[in-house]
Amino acid sequence: LNFFLDGYRNSGQNEAVQHGVSLGLGLVGMATNDGNVYSQLKDTLFNNADSAIIGEAAAYGMGLVLAGSGNEDAVEEMMSHAADSNHEKIIRALGISLALLMYGKESHADGLIEQMCASKDSTIRYGAMFTIGCAYAGTASTFATQKLLKFAVSDVSDDVKRAALMNMGFLCFRNQAMLPGLVKYLAESYNPHLRYGA
Repeated sequence: LNFFLDGYRNSGQNEAVQHGVSLGLGLVGMATNDGNVYSQLKDTLFNNADSAIIGEAAAYGMGLVLAGSGNEDAVEEMMSHAADSNHEKIIRALGISLALLMYGKESHADGLIEQMCASKDSTIRYGAMFTIGCAYAGTASTFATQKLLKFAVSDVSDDVKRAALMNMGFLCFRNQAMLPGLVKYLAESYNPHLRYGA
């Protein structure tokens, strides 16, 4: 951790170095729920609002550090920043980070899932698909399966459709036998994004 924290101080505002340092901090602090590391990454994200390169990595790092924590303050901060950001890369990274926060939380993530699914921003809905996949990973939950299949066939965004099908794999990794039947017809779709996801 100290090595990477020193990396911020020694980066000389080099975007590529700060990107790597942010990802490194996230990996080294993964699932530790370390408030100091999270704050450092959050400050990096907020202080570099104009840099999608630094902001994207800092956002991923935030999610990695708080993986599985369900931290409500962090959820609020990330949702708020995603709504204010103009950079698709940062919004996508925050969406994936929200998914990481909700890893294994199952029904405790339902409020956030509904909020993200209702967003007009397809990048937030993309993150919602991963939030469903992470929150219900390995459970083969009927609720989560129906939600993902609904978005796979009805969302207007191909990115969201692809993410919905990809996350069927997270849901069913303990019940592999059920997955082919669920995605069989979508795997034969004319839409290449659906075929890719399946």
